[in-house]
Amino acid sequence: MLEASRWRRLALAIGHVTHPRTLAFGLIAANPLWPMAATAESSSGVADEPQLVSPSASNPYLYLDWFPRSQLDPLERSQLPSVCGGMFIEPPRNYPNANLLPEEAPLRATSDSSNWLEDGTAQLRGNVHITQGYRQLFADQVDVNREESTAYLSGAIEMREPSLLVRGKAAEIHTDSKAASIEDATYVVHDEFVHGSARFASREASGELILTEGSYTRCEPDDVFWRMTGGEITINNVERQGTARNVRLEIADVPVFYFPYLRFPVGSERMSGFLFPSVSNSEENGWDIAIPYYWNIAPQLDATIIPRYIQYRGTGLELETRHLSPWFSTELRMAGLPDDKGGNDDDAQRLINEGFPEDLVLPAKGEDRWFVNLDQLGGNGGPWRTRIDYTKVSDADYFRDLDNAELETPQMTSPRTLTALNQSAEASLASEHWFASVRAQEYQQLVKDRFDTFSQLPRVNFNGNYKWDDWQLLMHHEVTSFDHADTQTIRFIADVDNPNSETSLTRNFVNARRARVDYSFGWDKQWLWGFFNPKVTGIYLGYELDETFLADPAHNTPEASAAQFTIDSGLFFERYGTLLQREYVQTLEPRLFLMASSDADQSDFLNVSTSNSDGGNDLLYDTSLFTFSYDQLFRDSRFNGNDRIDDADRAAFGLTTRFIDPRSGRDLFAASAGQIFYSESSRIELANFIQDVPRSEFAARLESRPTDALRISSEVIYHDTDHTINRGNVTLRYLDNDFRLFNVGYRYLRKEEIYDTTDSYLIQGPVKQGDVSAAWPINNRLSILARAAYDFTFDRELEYLAGLEYDTCCYRTRLLWRRELDNDLADVVPPEELQFDEGIYIELQLKGLAGIGGSVTRMLSQGIANFDQREVLKQ
Repeated sequence: MLEASRWRRLALAIGHVTHPRTLAFGLIAANPLWPMAATAESSSGVADEPQLVSPSASNPYLYLDWFPRSQLDPLERSQLPSVCGGMFIEPPRNYPNANLLPEEAPLRATSDSSNWLEDGTAQLRGNVHITQGYRQLFADQVDVNREESTAYLSGAIEMREPSLLVRGKAAEIHTDSKAASIEDATYVVHDEFVHGSARFASREASGELILTEGSYTRCEPDDVFWRMTGGEITINNVERQGTARNVRLEIADVPVFYFPYLRFPVGSERMSGFLFPSVSNSEENGWDIAIPYYWNIAPQLDATIIPRYIQYRGTGLELETRHLSPWFSTELRMAGLPDDKGGNDDDAQRLINEGFPEDLVLPAKGEDRWFVNLDQLGGNGGPWRTRIDYTKVSDADYFRDLDNAELETPQMTSPRTLTALNQSAEASLASEHWFASVRAQEYQQLVKDRFDTFSQLPRVNFNGNYKWDDWQLLMHHEVTSFDHADTQTIRFIADVDNPNSETSLTRNFVNARRARVDYSFGWDKQWLWGFFNPKVTGIYLGYELDETFLADPAHNTPEASAAQFTIDSGLFFERYGTLLQREYVQTLEPRLFLMASSDADQSDFLNVSTSNSDGGNDLLYDTSLFTFSYDQLFRDSRFNGNDRIDDADRAAFGLTTRFIDPRSGRDLFAASAGQIFYSESSRIELANFIQDVPRSEFAARLESRPTDALRISSEVIYHDTDHTINRGNVTLRYLDNDFRLFNVGYRYLRKEEIYDTTDSYLIQGPVKQGDVSAAWPINNRLSILARAAYDFTFDRELEYLAGLEYDTCCYRTRLLWRRELDNDLADVVPPEELQFDEGIYIELQLKGLAGIGGSVTRMLSQGIANFDQREVLKQ
């Protein structure tokens, strides 16, 4: 018997066997070609030894442990992605010590015969089976030379470890160094869906498998769409990574790329190396090519460096780095493009030729363009936490002109349509009853005809929360310093038909320090049949204003206070019923909200500066009215922000009914409606006092989820005095387990119609927009992708998408046509004169290797609702 040390860490190798063999291994033998085994009954009724039969002609890849979907049991099929036609399955290891490590288990060997020659050579002949722990070796014959410390294996060789199979026709093993070389090898990494072959394979003492004139793929054996082949491929299955030298990438048997050197992951681990390039073409930018390089610096630190060439703009660089520590998670993204050439924009050039100022039409031409984003979370679940969300660009047109080739930021779902960028940093400390935070925040405006907003430098909050049974005391303290340049001037083109219509606007800003204190004490009582929550609140609001631009510098500390009493109450009624032989539970949920407030004289907050056009004239720094909806009926303040005290005495009534599936708890149908009634006709709004409006609009909402896959919702805001609909929407979302996705939406917002000075074209009108989108499979692999977004006010399309997706276990490709409204001149050209961009985009993802054209996925995620969820379901 061979010594155990000579067989440790053997290479897993077995040659490509063109004909099945008939073997029997004795008492401890385990059949390596287990799917082909069949047990025959003898005439005496005693079972014979397992006999191998020829593989089915429908599955010629059994020698790779491959099973097509039709040969899998129901449990295995349920674990298989729908786009995959089969899977690699390891045979069971039914022999002694099969679950032990090789170094912890004895070496066991059997064969039909064995001879020891006088020169010290050992010969094992016929059905050789050697095991040591989880490691197995099968061969027709083995010759061991003790003097040379080598073992020669011939015949059908098969070597296995968990999730690994290697076969070969002949092998030489150096028993001292534990290195091995195999001829005509094939290999399988079951868990990672990897397989391939090599003219010559060697197993190094370090454990690496080196393939000469080999191949590597993650495709199914019967449909190898792509492979790396030629040269030398090294696979390190311990570190789950590979390298390739002088190899070519073949797609559909056609060489498409040559790599003198390439590193790739074997599995999901990331590693350093060049990624596939991103290539696109557009009329404005020409060819746009980015070549990412991923640098795996350390387990907690990595970076992606992306050189980028834009034909009509120049050469730039993008960088993304990520760091993870016990205290902080940090992501930093940067991009730069020096001396922008301006692009190839025919519409912009036409305006310049007509005499419009070039610095307004193409303000970034000749300038350095850049982007920076820092996203950091601090804290480890303890009492303190930090958050930095900072994004800044060189100019307002950066995203519309350049976007980013490879960089993505989590908070920016559609960068081209952004109107402002958030720049904030916050630190907080929490205890059982108290929470304190300090935040600095400002916004970068991306709309050229808007003034900058006020910065909060800083905002300090100190809040308390005490609860005794159903009684609760809440204490909110906030102090904020609002900062802005005293004066700001903006320039824009007022009339695109008049080259001399350049307009400048200047505004003065009143800076301030604001303090607000809210104390409330209430009873939060809930029962199964309802709830009753009375609450008493005291509010103080005061300012300290800079005297610059004040109408009366002596009144630089306006303040107001109020006491409020609110009651929020509701009841729940239920009944059981049956409709069309389907059980349901119907609820009836009336809700009443009452609010009474003492007089809060806030007239000192209005018209505080020397001009009504001055910023801060009405002390509105971070406050707006909530968009009215059914949920807003029961809020204790109509304002989003702390610049106003809601002094409107009112009663809000609402009624909801639901039809609930008693088994799943799903709302089959739900309808809600309600309205607010005011006890006095006068109340504070944002910039004035409202008179003679005794009640709010009427709010109604419908929701339905008849199945797990289908959701329908609608909301209507109706003005019962004018008998007009002020706002409404209806949406339908469908996504099932077969990855069928369909969306329909329509929204309406009533707005005054505004025309240009000549009444020639509409500048502003009611919002009437419809949207239909789908990702619908034709079969398990082919899907249709489509979207149509239309603006009925201006009678124009907003975006059209049409494409195909073909998805397999091996690769995924998408072909997409897109036509969208070009917003590059949205600040200059009136809506009806905006032009369209049109293009065809291709995405190819070689699963387990890389992808080309990742911008297509971003387009689909931004354009088709729930598309990201569909991607998660398909994994």
